[in-house]
Amino acid sequence: MEYVNLGNTGLKISRICLGAMQFGNTAPWMVELEDARKVWKKAWDLGINCIDTANVYSRGRSEEIVGELVKGMRDDVVIATKVFGQMSDNPNGRGLSRKHIMWQINASLRRLNTDYVDLYQIHRWDYEAPIEETLSTLTDLVHQGKVRYIGASSMWTWQFAKAIYIAEMKGYEKFISMQNVYNLLYREEEREMIPFCKAHGIGIIPWSPTAAGILSGKYYKDGKIIVPETETRVRPGSGDYRIYVEPPENAEILRRVIEVAKNKGATPAQIAYAWLLHKGVTAPIIGTTKPEHVEEAVGAISIKLTDDEVKYLEEPYKPKPVFGHR
Repeated sequence: MEYVNLGNTGLKISRICLGAMQFGNTAPWMVELEDARKVWKKAWDLGINCIDTANVYSRGRSEEIVGELVKGMRDDVVIATKVFGQMSDNPNGRGLSRKHIMWQINASLRRLNTDYVDLYQIHRWDYEAPIEETLSTLTDLVHQGKVRYIGASSMWTWQFAKAIYIAEMKGYEKFISMQNVYNLLYREEEREMIPFCKAHGIGIIPWSPTAAGILSGKYYKDGKIIVPETETRVRPGSGDYRIYVEPPENAEILRRVIEVAKNKGATPAQIAYAWLLHKGVTAPIIGTTKPEHVEEAVGAISIKLTDDEVKYLEEPYKPKPVFGHR
């Protein structure tokens, strides 16, 4: 395993981070504690020290599972969670107001069975709460010792830039990381967000690195991407289906991923991870319910792509509608 600093900080994280959205009980593709423990054990044995969750995942059940998984090893693990999503039906049950953040950090700490969160991220931009209110509250949490660092997730670059500027101007804690959607089938983040993060030393920890599993090659048949009707996540009408399955050029990108994988004795998913690492990503966040997928992801760290291979993989791409936030 390789370890790198997350952004301009001294915090070391593994080059692969384990996502925990699939740990829970609100969808058929999720798993409960017993199976989650098998995935985490494999991740830990392979050197992964970072696990990412959110309060909204299964309405807190994911955080509870993560809390169980890291018992006895808390100080050796980097726990990241998020705040913003709907956690109750009352008027203050979502968002980034001081009231909601203060309520939710305490609830997250209880579920995670810990005194502090290493990385506390705003899950989306709040159009109703002033960013000054959000930043001042997050700064208070750092000063109280409940949070070590703060990060952000998918949003417009102008919003992220505004938050960074206000933090610098007023002396608030600054975001050290951006968790955005980024993969070979969705590269719109290359226009502004990723260059901005690199210019400001902000860590990049993208979600959906295999495009909801499409880049694993399991849905590729006869030159097309064909998702079975039994698939419960990537289904017609969903955002994943619209971005990852419908664009005709995606099948050609996937064909090239499979070709490069064969030439390198790797799997298509490993090429997808290796491409992200080649592009300067700090650590992709992988979500899986199978220990062998963790091993596959870690194996991608040693795969080096040439510039010609990267160009070959990227060549068919065409612009997509913005995805992952509003």
